[in-house]
Amino acid sequence: MADLFHYGSAAKALDAEDRYGSDGDMKKTQYIMQLLGFPGDVETLKCLLTAAEKGIEVESGVLDMTKGEQNGEDYRKISPFGLTPALKEAHYTIAGEPGTAVFIEGRGLGNRLAPRNAAVLASQMYWMEVGKEDVQPHVETLMMQKVCGQMADANFASDDAAIEAAREALVMPLGMFDDQLQSNEYIVGQYSYADIHWTIYIHLLTILGEGALFAKHNNIKAWFERIKVRKSFSGQDIVGYDFLPTLDEIKAKVLKDVECGEF
Repeated sequence: MADLFHYGSAAKALDAEDRYGSDGDMKKTQYIMQLLGFPGDVETLKCLLTAAEKGIEVESGVLDMTKGEQNGEDYRKISPFGLTPALKEAHYTIAGEPGTAVFIEGRGLGNRLAPRNAAVLASQMYWMEVGKEDVQPHVETLMMQKVCGQMADANFASDDAAIEAAREALVMPLGMFDDQLQSNEYIVGQYSYADIHWTIYIHLLTILGEGALFAKHNNIKAWFERIKVRKSFSGQDIVGYDFLPTLDEIKAKVLKDVECGEF
């Protein structure tokens, strides 16, 4: 069986100097994490952005979902249900966005992304659920129809009816999202996991050429402009948004590493 995590610094001994991430107090207390995912996969990008926001250094490996590698025997040894992405730190491995994001959060720097106030936390969970149920499937449809289908099969012909249906299905949740941002700098007031989830949706819609879906929503546009320039949640001198792929990078199957700066 092939070791899909055998790349980057992980190809060296566990105690090798360059197996450790970050400088200063974190040196030799936190291994660089290995992330296996795909740049056109919503769940992968949520975890990549979480790592950037929490100051976790990540070496990314591409799991080519256009070739069905998530269903291959080697990957199913890591993730029996084929959940993506997969993450490894030293001897620990986890797969799927919820568990991966929680692990990164627990190992990361700075305050918790999850709000402490019960009402604010509940609101965060609500907006994450709305995104997962009412936005993500349609973003994934657009990604498949406009980009990944052709990457998987040169003879793939996009379905215009599926594209239009996805656009129509996004009208209501995007309108509700704009209303939520009317009096909030971030989705629930403070920056949280909800912002990470919706950043991925709006970013992918933008690079897929679907910005017209929220062109009239000034609150979404203002929020997105804040997101694109804000310093990482951990306080390190990086902008989390910068680690998300461009459309050309998705087509080239490039998934960026996360490298952290100084505070």
